[in-house]
Amino acid sequence: MIKYYLVRFSGEIVLKSERTRASFERRLVRNIVDMTRRKNVKNIKITRGQARLFIEGPEELEDILKRVFGIYSFSPIKHVIFEKLDDLAEKVEREFKDLVIGRTFAVRVKRAGKHQFTSMDAARIIGARLYKYSKGVDLKNPEVEVFVEIRDQNAYLYNRIIPGPGGLPIGVNGKAISLFSGGFDSPVASWFAWKRGVALDFVYFNLGGVDAVYRAMRVLKVLVENWCSGYSPKVHIVDFRPLVAQIMKKVKSPLKQVILRRFMYRAAQSIAEEVKASALVTGESLGQVSSQTLWNLTVEEEILKMPVLRPLIGFDKQEIMDLARKIGTYEESSKVREYCAIVRGRAATRARLEEVKKEEEKISPDLIIKVVNEREIYEVYKIKPVDFLPRENVVINFIPDEAILVDVRSRKEYNAWHPENAVYIEDIALDSIPKEKVIILYCESGEISFELAKDLREKGFRVYSFEGGIPQLKKRFCS
Repeated sequence: MIKYYLVRFSGEIVLKSERTRASFERRLVRNIVDMTRRKNVKNIKITRGQARLFIEGPEELEDILKRVFGIYSFSPIKHVIFEKLDDLAEKVEREFKDLVIGRTFAVRVKRAGKHQFTSMDAARIIGARLYKYSKGVDLKNPEVEVFVEIRDQNAYLYNRIIPGPGGLPIGVNGKAISLFSGGFDSPVASWFAWKRGVALDFVYFNLGGVDAVYRAMRVLKVLVENWCSGYSPKVHIVDFRPLVAQIMKKVKSPLKQVILRRFMYRAAQSIAEEVKASALVTGESLGQVSSQTLWNLTVEEEILKMPVLRPLIGFDKQEIMDLARKIGTYEESSKVREYCAIVRGRAATRARLEEVKKEEEKISPDLIIKVVNEREIYEVYKIKPVDFLPRENVVINFIPDEAILVDVRSRKEYNAWHPENAVYIEDIALDSIPKEKVIILYCESGEISFELAKDLREKGFRVYSFEGGIPQLKKRFCS
């Protein structure tokens, strides 16, 4: 069903100079069109008005408009053309009389152009038309609000105002690199950077292997597909495990965290310079962990030549988690393990720059160059998190969310205990499963499932054996 929408810009767009405002409005239109194409929402028609967009499109457009930065709010509207105020009042009456039956109501009128009546005149005449159907007028706390926006001889009627995310259109404030871990903080920080009009590419430091990459990419997909518009972001995956191994081996324990962070900054800055980004974005919150004290942040960013944007600097953890729920990343982020906490025991909270530099000299500078040059780069829209699962290995130590979990023990053992989402092998037709679908087999020790997985691999199935069998599964599902 085709509907018409009135879209209101964020207030700060309206307040820009005429030239800047026109540029921001054009960018907003491009971003809306981009997201409709990605969501396969067709038959969109956009018309620019004074501080407004008028959009014609299907109902699915509503979910898109809620997620495009630069939109303050929008409303499904009825467009009418009128000659005189009585003519307009009659059309508003026909549109809203059923809505106000048995309810208190208020009429809100906005007007632009030359008319023989004021906004208050229009509200009074329209209100009188609707009053006979209602329970009365309540201007402070009405059960129903009727809105009428008048532009010359055009009027736009609506009774709903749907909030947008506000902010500025993505892309109007340049480009930055987001240091993305997939936990609660970095997705929310990236969301706020987008809200301020910054386009982002992402750097992910692989500290935990296949499981860690898979989980982080699931978070990134949710974030980008729901909120990114106007461009196609890339993710740079840097294998930082060789560097962490050197830090763990050579650096004094209390300083390991600070030095790891400095190397992450170096790597991210190198990538930022390569892709012509102007800043780094992090999810750091002041005092949340040892590496984020004011003293340590000062030492960590000493090596940088570009600014670090920290949108969450004043938020506490609970506020950040609440925001993660709001933007839709909470569930996936809750499954991400913490890998960057590499200090066991006391960590320095007031690291001294001279001591940090001395310890840092123990790590070859060639190593950071090597891991950056060997990074993998992907377009986020095109990646599938399951594609990061190892193709060459048959054994796996975690269960991807998309996988089919299959028990290859006896029926008696299966009935005695199995994970809630597992199926018994004789209850599923393996040959009917699409070859691209991930299958995880398990048995008591992992040996039988390993041999069966190898046989199925030779037939072209994407199948793995769960490492450690039932004891490890019980640790995962019964803990």
